[in-house]
Amino acid sequence: MTDTIAAMDKYLRKHESDMIYLLERLVNINSHSANVEGVNLVAAVLEATLRGMGFAVRRLANRYTGDNLVAENMARRQRGGGPLLVGHMDTVFPPEMGFDRMRREGNRIIGPGVSDMKGGLVVAIFAARALAAAGRNDLPIGFFFNADEEIGSPHSRGPIADEAKKSKFCMVMESSGKGGEVITGRKGRIIFDLTVAGKPSHAGHSPYPKPSAIVEMAHKIQGLEALNAPEEGISLNIGLVEGGVGPNTVAARCTARCETRFVDAQQGETVWKAIQELCAKPVLDGTSASLDIHMDRPPMVANDSILGLYELISDAAGEIGMEVSSVSLGGGSDANIVARENVPVVDGMGPAGDLFHTPEEFLETDSLVPQALLTAAAMLKGAERYS
Repeated sequence: MTDTIAAMDKYLRKHESDMIYLLERLVNINSHSANVEGVNLVAAVLEATLRGMGFAVRRLANRYTGDNLVAENMARRQRGGGPLLVGHMDTVFPPEMGFDRMRREGNRIIGPGVSDMKGGLVVAIFAARALAAAGRNDLPIGFFFNADEEIGSPHSRGPIADEAKKSKFCMVMESSGKGGEVITGRKGRIIFDLTVAGKPSHAGHSPYPKPSAIVEMAHKIQGLEALNAPEEGISLNIGLVEGGVGPNTVAARCTARCETRFVDAQQGETVWKAIQELCAKPVLDGTSASLDIHMDRPPMVANDSILGLYELISDAAGEIGMEVSSVSLGGGSDANIVARENVPVVDGMGPAGDLFHTPEEFLETDSLVPQALLTAAAMLKGAERYS
């Protein structure tokens, strides 16, 4: 262990209680994606914290969600480059749910967004603090904390991509999972609305087969479900269906919100073409269908660039007495956005945790210091590799 790493380790162990204190401040503010005031309160705490560390902070206001934060230390402002650490401030828990306080049970910290992903925000901040405490203020560091990740980052994806392109590499601070895995791949995703139009009539006098939007939707759903190919990594799910006005009326309209996930861009193009072809061919005369993409995320494919960064992190882990492994997941994150820009990126650098999006969401307390040390050590090693 080098003197720099030893100094960072000492700093983090000494300040573990400060990490937990900051985490509690963030967790006890409800920051559901739709709670703009709450998200902005979290942003205010983080902005004050970062300014206190000497970072220049910009707030990117948005009329639909809370503000996004962009922060840079002096070295990044002067020279550019360095790593970009990305995390989100919003959660999936609405205020009325009543899950709004952090609590501790043994080695677990439980609360809304503790691991998805306010714990990751704390790890990122204290990794930068540890580097400064060890005398390495010369390393350029950037942060991007966004307000809308849980709804697909519709308003922050452009600014995230812009900041990523200014950076040598990127680490997304989502939870590392129970096993502490570094995430090197994530599936792409398309959420889409399927709308079927039929011809309304009295159910007692309608010709048969009826030009019912609901019946046509039933045929479409069967066709969409048949596109699932789990052995190839393709999934398709119909999550919400609405239509009709009553039992005595042939339905004129039916809608379905669906999603598909896929491993790489080519696979995504293939499955989307199949969806379009299916919806272009009505089974029942007098019906028609249309598609509208609600949200999409590109896949994060474990290419040489991503695997090279993972190897760097694995080497850094070895230097501090840790072991890491890599994993590819079906869920998406802002790492997908960075990967599309061909910037080296990994995810899962936050503390270990599980049961995300549930009232039992937790992180493991004893993973806070190691993950902050690993993040700091990776930034240190990245400064050599990506200079």
